[in-house]
Amino acid sequence: MTKKSVFSKPIKKQTMAEQMAEAVQESILSGDLEGGAALPTEPELAEQFGVSRAVVRDATRILMARGLVEVVHGRGVFVTQPHNEAFGEALLLALRRVGATAWDVEQFEQIILPEVAALAATSASDEEIAQIRRLSEEYLKIVADHQAKWWGKDTPPAELERLTAAFRGVIGAIFAATHNQVFHQLAGPLLNLRNLRTWAETEENTPDTIIAVETDFIRQMIDAIASRDPTQARFTVAYLMELPPGAIQAMRQTPVGEIAVIPIPLPTRRA
Repeated sequence: MTKKSVFSKPIKKQTMAEQMAEAVQESILSGDLEGGAALPTEPELAEQFGVSRAVVRDATRILMARGLVEVVHGRGVFVTQPHNEAFGEALLLALRRVGATAWDVEQFEQIILPEVAALAATSASDEEIAQIRRLSEEYLKIVADHQAKWWGKDTPPAELERLTAAFRGVIGAIFAATHNQVFHQLAGPLLNLRNLRTWAETEENTPDTIIAVETDFIRQMIDAIASRDPTQARFTVAYLMELPPGAIQAMRQTPVGEIAVIPIPLPTRRA
């Protein structure tokens, strides 16, 4: 009777390019090659690894696909920063291909952000909370300026990017304050999926109302984290993120990555 081998998986066969990519990847993961570092030139890599320049190019493509390096035209190949945008862009494209909506992103955030806030409440340093407050107040100033200048007008892309970047800065700082590397790495891709939303211009939806509601939302969230009470932080953020059925319906009809236009009065919440 033939004895069955315990080694059921075959040895992985790798091309020269895959072997080279693995070697460079290990140097990046070990910290020998830090974010922003330039790789040697193509001829130098070919000589160091004893391979052809075609193999070097194939290995570079593999590393690019993994989000570990990027090619800067005219300058060379550079190691990406740990918080690069490659994964976020790939995730957004994947979600678009399967027909995901703005509500899919919102629903996921409603699940995860209360837990992020709860962990930040117990893990954030005083300095980090002060930084989150500073970023949030800067964001609210941008919101007020935006409503004053662009209410009822077509907003230039640069202005939308300024508003989005400020909001992402606040939420990103909260993720970082958890001191959990999984959450920290998840922040960028998640924020890349979220886009701005627009509430219809009605008698109830005025610039002052929008500013007041956003101010309440941001300050209550930050105060809950600063309370150092994870239960309060979790409950407060979950409550603040609740949306009326009309908003959910509009977001279900909005493709992921696009701005949802919500045709109902903005819901107000007061502490």
